[in-house]
Order: sequence, then structure tokens, then C-alpha cells
Amino acid sequence: MKNIMLAIEQIGYCCISALLSEIHTTPKPGLVDCLNNGAHKDMDISTFKDSINAIAPYFYHFAEIGRNLDCIDAVTLDKIRPLGLECEKAMFNATKGVNTHKGAIFSLGIIAVAAGYCCNELQDLSADTVCHAVSTIAKAAEKDFLRPYASLPMTKGREIYTAYGIRGIRGEAASGFYSVRKYALPVMKELFFHGEYSDNDIYLQVLLHLMTQVVDTNVIARCGIDAIEYVKSSADSILALGGALSPDGIRALFKLDEDFIKRNISPGGCADLLSVTIALYRIENLLYHPYSL
Repeated sequence: MKNIMLAIEQIGYCCISALLSEIHTTPKPGLVDCLNNGAHKDMDISTFKDSINAIAPYFYHFAEIGRNLDCIDAVTLDKIRPLGLECEKAMFNATKGVNTHKGAIFSLGIIAVAAGYCCNELQDLSADTVCHAVSTIAKAAEKDFLRPYASLPMTKGREIYTAYGIRGIRGEAASGFYSVRKYALPVMKELFFHGEYSDNDIYLQVLLHLMTQVVDTNVIARCGIDAIEYVKSSADSILALGGALSPDGIRALFKLDEDFIKRNISPGGCADLLSVTIALYRIENLLYHPYSL
């Protein structure tokens, strides 16, 4: 790319715009959107917008760190951790203590670093190349998470790993976001290529595909392990109707939103992976449209 600094700015913007696109996607079953608060009582769409405004500047800085790296290796995470903690603090200050984007900060922060490095060193922003770098960075986070639990606080994520061996967002990132590249990104690329559907409906369709495949630790934390199969089968049923691309599927989505709210189900992990999918799609498109999004 001829203008690396402009590309770095655009990588940061891709991450921010992905978060904005995710929160505005409606109706998302059990999740905060333009329609309602989903299964949440401590946050609404304004909370998310305040959070995004607070953390937005950090994604440029993540990408800038990546641009200045000589290599991506096992200690890269230690180099970016202080900025990640600072970003989390900004989020909590803006939301008065509510966790709106902790998972997204982890995921998109590492993606921005990886993309900044790949842009500068490799001149390649394809999703596979960026996610290979993401995997190298995130494996350090996974190893830290899998250390004997007596040496670290027993968080909800660690409880789920101890009980079920499910690694959550750390495992997703360490895999180079395999679920996103295998199930979500191909759907998004195909639907945008056809040019027949709105962005909102495409994002809903991608979310449904993620819900059928991802073991969402947010669902387990709120409702137990048995709720995972209910989420997967519910999303499968809607996709069988055409998903967000058909009137029947949209009607079913509204009903599922009501159902998830009653059951206190919120597939927040899948929502974070929707943001990841959008960000990777837009970052990859910088290869072909480097001066516009």
C-alpha cells in the first residue's frame, strides 16, 4: 500500500465501524439492539454507543503498534496488554462499570495489531493472513488462561473451562477465528457479492450461522450448558425458513427475541464474533479499495 498511515487509520475505523454495525443490527435475539435491551437489564443501546465512543481511539493505536512491530511472536501480547487494559478502563468509565465490550476489545484489539503488522510488513490484509498473525498473538493469552487455576482468579470464563473444557473467546482467537473464517465470513462475502440484501439482513444471517456453530460461553454463564443446544436448534430452525433473507425468517427472529428475553438467553459471544466478521471483511476490502470503506 502506498500510504501506510492512511491504511492504519482505516484499520482502526474498520474495527470501530464493525462495533457500530453490530449494535445497530436488529432484531438480534436476546441482544441489545435498536428495538430493545434484549435479555439485559443493566445496558441499552445508549450504553453501547457511549462505550464505543470511549474506546474508539484505541483501535488506531492498536494498529499503530502493529505497524511498528518487527515480528509477531509469543511476547507480542505482553506489548499490547497495557493498551488493552487502558481501553477497558475507558469502557468501564463510560458505562459506569457495565461490561459492554470487554470481549470485543480483546478480539478487535488483537485484530488491529495483526492487521497493522500485516499491512506494513507483508502488504497483505487478507483475512487468512491477518488471522494467522492473530493466532500467534492470542495463543499466549490462551496459555495464560489455561495455567493452573489456583494461580489466577476464578473468573466465569475459567469456571466454564474447568467444568467443560470450553475455551471461549481466547480459544476462538487462538484458532485464528476459525469459526468466523469457516462459517461466517463466507456467508457475508457471498451475500454482499450478490448485492440483493440490506447490510442489516446480511449481518443477521451471519449471526444466525454463528449461533448454529459457536459454543457461546455467555449463554452458558447465564443459562447453563443445556441452553447451547437450544440456541443452536433455534437458529437452525430460522435458517430453514430462509433466515433474515425471508419474511417468514424475520417473523421468526422477532419471536425468538421475545423467547430469549423470557429465558434470559443472550448470545453475546456470537455478537462479538459478528463484529469480528464485519471487521475482517472490511479490512480485507482495503486490499481492493485502499482509500475508501
